[in-house]
Amino acid sequence: MSQTLLRKAFGVSGHYQLVRTEYLWGGVQFHLDLKPEALICPECGLADEVIRKARRSRGLQTVPIGLKPVYLVTEVARCQCRRCQATFEVHPPLPGRWCATPTSWKSWWSSWAGL
Repeated sequence: MSQTLLRKAFGVSGHYQLVRTEYLWGGVQFHLDLKPEALICPECGLADEVIRKARRSRGLQTVPIGLKPVYLVTEVARCQCRRCQATFEVHPPLPGRWCATPTSWKSWWSSWAGL
């Protein structure tokens, strides 16, 4: 249930899996770990030659559920490719950039008003 909620409501990619859910300080924290198949070298595109060098956690506040604040605690993996020696980080599971409001109110208003 929570895995589906993370994907549908918060846009978390399939490269992350839910490890645990905590209810702390009146809010909800979803702890996410990176799946091994998400470790792909951006330079050469190979997945089987990538090794994890380090990891850290990053907390991201999302939209609330009711009156409870919601946080995604995600893993940010620092990796290295054994083939091309490239070092890279795998970024948190945020959806693509989109804007809920029009960038130009004048164009929005004129299209809405039929002008």
